[in-house]
Amino acid sequence: MRLGYLCLILGIAGMLQRRWAVRPPQGFWVLLGFVVWSTCTLGWAQFPEQARHKVVLYWALFAVSAILPQYAWHPAVRLRLLKAYVAGCWLGVLGIVMNFARGIPFRAEGEDELQGRYSFGTDPNYLGLALVVGIPLAIYAANATTARWQKAALRLYLPAAVMGVLLTGSRGASIALFAVAVLYALRASRRVWLLLLGGAVLCVTLLATFPTAISDRFITMPEALRYGSLSDRRELWDSGAMVVRDNLLQGVGAGASAGILSIAVHNTPLELTMEGGLVSLCLFYGAFLLGLGRTLEQDRRAGWSMVGACAAWLIGCMALSWEIETVSWFLAMILNSWAPLRLVAERTETAAPALRATA
Repeated sequence: MRLGYLCLILGIAGMLQRRWAVRPPQGFWVLLGFVVWSTCTLGWAQFPEQARHKVVLYWALFAVSAILPQYAWHPAVRLRLLKAYVAGCWLGVLGIVMNFARGIPFRAEGEDELQGRYSFGTDPNYLGLALVVGIPLAIYAANATTARWQKAALRLYLPAAVMGVLLTGSRGASIALFAVAVLYALRASRRVWLLLLGGAVLCVTLLATFPTAISDRFITMPEALRYGSLSDRRELWDSGAMVVRDNLLQGVGAGASAGILSIAVHNTPLELTMEGGLVSLCLFYGAFLLGLGRTLEQDRRAGWSMVGACAAWLIGCMALSWEIETVSWFLAMILNSWAPLRLVAERTETAAPALRATA
């Protein structure tokens, strides 16, 4: 978050220098409404300490991400931000491969048992989903950029991301990856079908060469989805559902899962409903829906890529509590940054010279 605070300060300084601001879209205000509502839940929160911590985090995430629409309305700036996200994903892939090559598997904090999975700087499930979200963004950025080396790096990210996801051993990320592949297959040309087929062959080949601790997680995935505990998630979901049934409209206050279950519920919709009821759920996901609709209206090609990113995010969030992850807030604000071409032209005329040079 320290880098985010620095970006926020620099962004505000840039706005003061140019002396004008972009009027935020509807999705921005809906997301702000979510944060305000979460703050209101402090009035009936059953666990005040956890609630205050969660609300402060919400405000921090909103403040840091809210600066994005002030600059990402410009296509060149937005493209750079998407490239920066993919560059961060490349760093994650390289870190995973480095740890795999050095034989350093992921070890959860406070646990002595090695899981036989690999990550870099964070939980493998979180990193795996972040890599999958980056795939549609990389496809769009590769088609929109002209520099050959950037185009090559963006395209090479696709097989690299697949390898990274498999090494994390994240079953949720693999399901999200499959969903992205299906979405592109629905409107694919023969060339894309061949690429998808090649990707499937790559996955099978990689799994055959990976340690059994990783390959077994994917081989046994159908059985685990039907009968398994999903790493004790089913029990958490059942407990969370009982809380929701008794407090459906307004929830029991921010930080509810940490107070009631002593752990995240590992399901973003359920966690939001536990905290702020249906109001929180509708506001949080409503911001994404409004942004996605705005993107599809303004740019069909970009909109399809963002549909893929949102589909990966939506599926992955069914097994993760990602309402406090920066990826979620970045995606929400990027979606709400697309502006009509007429407004882009008008703003470019009044923008700072440095920004006009990138148009």
